[in-house]
This record gives sequence, structure tokens and C-alpha cells, in this order.
Amino acid sequence: MKNDISFGKTAGLLAMLSGPLALFSITLIFVAFNRDFETAFNPQRAIAFQPDPSATLRWGWILDIFGYYLPVVPAILALHTRFSSGAPLHSQLFTLCGLGYVITGATGAAMLAGATVPLYQAFAAGADADKAIAAQVFANLNNEVLSGIWNLLTMSLAAVWFFGTGWLLRPTHRGLSWLTTVLGIASLVDVLGYAFQSQALAGLGLNFYLFIAPLWAIWIGWILWKER
Repeated sequence: MKNDISFGKTAGLLAMLSGPLALFSITLIFVAFNRDFETAFNPQRAIAFQPDPSATLRWGWILDIFGYYLPVVPAILALHTRFSSGAPLHSQLFTLCGLGYVITGATGAAMLAGATVPLYQAFAAGADADKAIAAQVFANLNNEVLSGIWNLLTMSLAAVWFFGTGWLLRPTHRGLSWLTTVLGIASLVDVLGYAFQSQALAGLGLNFYLFIAPLWAIWIGWILWKER
């Protein structure tokens, strides 16, 4: 029991710390392009942006790993322990989806963190043909991660996890339960937007998730931290 309490407090602390890191990672990505949102999401324009934003971008993606994803793992496991006695199979399913969300999301961010600086350097140093190749590779990488890994696979897993966790939280934390469920809806809206190629729909769900999920992490972290 003592070890469970200690783990829960650690999980809570990490979740609370992840919230500011996640928000700071988003800030860095937009600061890299001088708050030009259209360029940030247009790979062909992004790689030609001056001054070179790749170092700031790299740190944005690194903090993305340690904001939205890896520090949430202990909270996912702590919630599984809490709910496994009352709904063991449901808790196992939701925990599996939560861990899948973390692993696939962190993998996408790691790919961007590792490839961004070399591709910018290749674009800056190359002749016209080399610039075109670097720009195409950069565009392909962004499409694979953003449109494929993140906004289809990762957010599908996130939708199941948030919906399920919201349902399990309802008897004891009604306010947090509703926010968790709304995050599940936002994740699903993002997936549907990308599946049906509706940028407006995808943007609605994604933007809600990006700015509310860190606040959710702080809230759930506080609950885990203070529980006895």
C-alpha cells in the first residue's frame, strides 16, 4: 500500500509537470516561425523560412515528447490500478489505448526532432535540385507524422482512452469526467476531420486537444498527488 501511494504521488507530480512542458512546446513551434501559423503547417513554406527555425523546432518537438506523452505513462498506470478492481477488462482496454497513444505520439515527435535540423541544413546548403529533394522529404515526413501517425492513429487511441477514462471517473470526479469525455470527443473530431480531409473539422478538434489536454494533465495529476 505504501508503495502504491508513493507511485501515485510520483505519477501525479509528473502529470502536473507535463502540462506546462506541453504548452511550452506548442509555443516554441509557433515562435520558430514568428507566429506565422500558416507557414508552421505548410512544409513547403516552412523549410524555406528565414531565419532558420530548425533549432527552435527541434526543441519544440523534444518538449512535445516530454509534455504530451512520456510523463503521462505513470498516471495511466495509476488510473488502471485504481479502476481495475471494479472494471478489470474495461480498465485493461483503456490502459492499452492510453499507452498506445503515448508510444505512437512520442514516436512521431521523435521522428520530427531527429530529422528537422539535418533537412534544414540540406536545404540551405544544396543546389536547386537538392533543395527540391530536401523540401519533398521534409513534406513527406510531416505528412507521415501529422496526417498519419498523430492525427489518425494516435488520436484514435486517445479518443478511446479519454472516453473510457471519463466514464470510469464519473462516480468520483464528475467535473473531471466531463472534461475527459470532451477531450475524447475532440480527439474523435480530429480523426474524422483528417479521415474525410476536412481541415476545418480537424483543426477544431486538434486545437481543443492541444490546449486543453495539458490542463487535464495538471488536474488529474493534482488528484493523484493528493490522494491517500
